Amino acid sequence: MPIIDAYGMRGNVVFGREERAEGKDSLVFIHGAGGNWTSWHLQRDYFGRDFNCFIMELPGHGAAQSQGAQEVKSYALWIRGALEELEITDPFVIGHSMGGAIAMDLALRFPAFPKGLILVGTGARLRVLPRILDEIKDDFPRTVEFIGELSFAKDAPEEMVRVAIAEMLKNSADVLYGDFTACDRFDIMEEVGGIDTPALIICGDQDACTPIKYSRYLAERINGSRLEVIEGAGHMVMLERPEQFNKKVETFLYSVGTADA
Repeated sequence: MPIIDAYGMRGNVVFGREERAEGKDSLVFIHGAGGNWTSWHLQRDYFGRDFNCFIMELPGHGAAQSQGAQEVKSYALWIRGALEELEITDPFVIGHSMGGAIAMDLALRFPAFPKGLILVGTGARLRVLPRILDEIKDDFPRTVEFIGELSFAKDAPEEMVRVAIAEMLKNSADVLYGDFTACDRFDIMEEVGGIDTPALIICGDQDACTPIKYSRYLAERINGSRLEVIEGAGHMVMLERPEQFNKKVETFLYSVGTADA
C-alpha cells in the first residue's frame, strides 16, 4: 500500500496482489466522492486472480491523510502521476461516480493512456443536490447518512448501507465538501464525444444519484461504447450486485483484448 506524492498531492494505492504478474493487464480502480479502496473490495477479490489490480485512494481519502481537491482534473493529475511512478501503462481504468469523471478526464487529456474505460454510475455532468453542499460542514454525520441512504436501492441490506456510511464518515468534512464541489463543477457534456477509447458504461436501474439518463447520454456520444443496466441496484452497483457487475466487466475486458487472451 504505497503512499505516492504527485503533482503536489498525496494519495495511496492498494494492490490486488503482493507482486505484479508479468504478462497480465492492469486494472486501475477509482472510487467516488467520499470513497476509499473498500468501494472495490469485491472486485479486488474477483479480478485479482487474472489481472494486476490497483485501487487508487485519492488524496485525502483512506490511508492518504492529506488534503483533497475541489476539481476533477486535479485528482486526474494525481492518478496520472501515481501510475507513472508505478510504471503502469495502457491500463483499463474503472471509475465510479466522481471516479468515472476522473477516468473520462484522463481519456480526454491523455487519449493514448487508457486501454479501455469502465464508467460506473457516472455522467458527463454531475450536478450535486444543494442540500448536500449546504449541509456537509454544518451537520456532517447527518449529511453522510443522507448520502448513504440515497446511494443504495431500496431493498439493499441494512448492514451494507451501514458499512458504507461508516466508511464515508472516515473522511473529514473538508475532504467530502471538496469531492462534491469537484462533482458539481464537472461538465464535459460538449467534450465527451471526443473520447475515442473502448468504453463500457454500467448503471443500476434504481440509481438516484446518477440516473440512467446520465449513462444513456454517455453511451450515445462515446463512439462504440456499450451500456449495461443492472436491475435491482442503486448507485453502489458494484457492491449491491457484484456477480452481475463483475461478469459484465469481465466480458468487456476480454472483448477489448487482454494480454493473455
